[in-house]
Amino acid sequence: MKRLAAAVLAGVAMAAAPTAAATPAEGDVERTDLATGTTSEPIVIDTQGRPTTLYVQELLLHPPSNSGWHTHPGPEHTVITGGTVAIQTAQQCTPRQYLAGEAVFIPAGVPHIVRNDSPHDANAVVTYTLPADLPVRDDAPAACP
Repeated sequence: MKRLAAAVLAGVAMAAAPTAAATPAEGDVERTDLATGTTSEPIVIDTQGRPTTLYVQELLLHPPSNSGWHTHPGPEHTVITGGTVAIQTAQQCTPRQYLAGEAVFIPAGVPHIVRNDSPHDANAVVTYTLPADLPVRDDAPAACP
């Protein structure tokens, strides 16, 4: 009988305990998802305590076009939002095709080129995580034939 009473008291105490509730938004708040993508590549970002700048760009590649070989001083995170793009890196000279909904991670300093060889436009949302006060990109010599 004592166990039953203790269990009932514990249940009442839990039911009476205040619960944390989410706070609702106030005013006119709108959110627009720009891109969602998934990658199986490992992603590591270490700013080593230095000031960091995030650049977010929408990229539109009309056919045929390419970015030219280049590098970034920090990692690049890209989500393909339309069409198909081919990315070639100095680490993987065979171009890899990415479709809408796929994400791409390119580590800092890796020479790469982005191409649209299809007959249709290709779109992407790109986020660069860069050391503050450095340019977004630097031209690089072609790393692959």
